[in-house]
Amino acid sequence: MRGLTDKVVLVTGGGFSPDQVGSGLGMSMCVELAAEGAKVVVSDLSLERAEATVMRVKEAGGDAVAVAADVTDEDSVRAMVSAALDAYGRIDVLVNNAGVFGAYVPLLEIENSQWDRVMEVDLKGVFLATKATLPHMLERGKGVVINVSSASGVVASEVGAEYTTAKHGVIGLTKQIAYDYGHQGIRAVGIGPGVIKTAAFEGAEITSDFPFYDLTMQAPAGRYGEPHEIARAVCFLASDDASFIHGHTIPVDGGSPIR
Repeated sequence: MRGLTDKVVLVTGGGFSPDQVGSGLGMSMCVELAAEGAKVVVSDLSLERAEATVMRVKEAGGDAVAVAADVTDEDSVRAMVSAALDAYGRIDVLVNNAGVFGAYVPLLEIENSQWDRVMEVDLKGVFLATKATLPHMLERGKGVVINVSSASGVVASEVGAEYTTAKHGVIGLTKQIAYDYGHQGIRAVGIGPGVIKTAAFEGAEITSDFPFYDLTMQAPAGRYGEPHEIARAVCFLASDDASFIHGHTIPVDGGSPIR
């Protein structure tokens, strides 16, 4: 990808744990970005998970550092940004990847605490990380913000109302960041992953017991996505090759929402 060499990329939710559903997507982003020559700041709620990703990056010959941060806490997010600046002197790209899933139940069965948790991580976390990073990008007159939404950001889904609402919000926030700061050198874009076969399912035989099996198999692609397919799209959006893409969220979902 053009223009990724030596760029500094901060990835939230970049840690890795083989037992955690959803884990592996952020790690794959970090590994692919580093392979394109970027210097990667791997942020995660767990420093151990962040360090696991850094180890993978370095094993592949890349450059990365680990930072522990809670994206729902403003002080923690500010410390994360400061750590990135201390490590590499700047932040060229912010990838807001940190997120949690919904409760997989209808609205009336969602506990208030569950609603708040998903909103705090999946939507407020994007707001706080962007708010903390933007001043440094604006000072330099350039930067890229990549927000990870979901196929659930454009359709309703079984994941639940809290997740669907938060991911719709991420798409709206992406548009607003582009609207507010595009003329000041900031490029805000999003990515909408479909159902991805992440680390918790590694080596497992895909059966009808898999999450969203029917939805996935009936989609045009007829299969689950792989983490590297999302990571490659993130690399493209972070690169100069995507310089004319502003405010849009690019679906990488096997076509599932078009059914």
